Amino acid sequence: MVSSHHVICGGERPVPSLIVNDLCAQMATLNRYGLPKVSAALADGLRALMGASRTAVGSVSGCSRT
Repeated sequence: MVSSHHVICGGERPVPSLIVNDLCAQMATLNRYGLPKVSAALADGLRALMGASRTAVGSVSGCSRT
């Protein structure tokens, strides 16, 4: 199996461009909307995920929450 672990000067491996591009994409959202709006969107998403998981667990166990 061929390994792609290239070593540059100083013994460090270079960072793959995919990781760098992904980090830039994530920072673009933060730069555009600001920390408060991104944090609020994350909190809303977590709340929705928790509600959906409660509903799924309730339907599996036979309990219903209204």
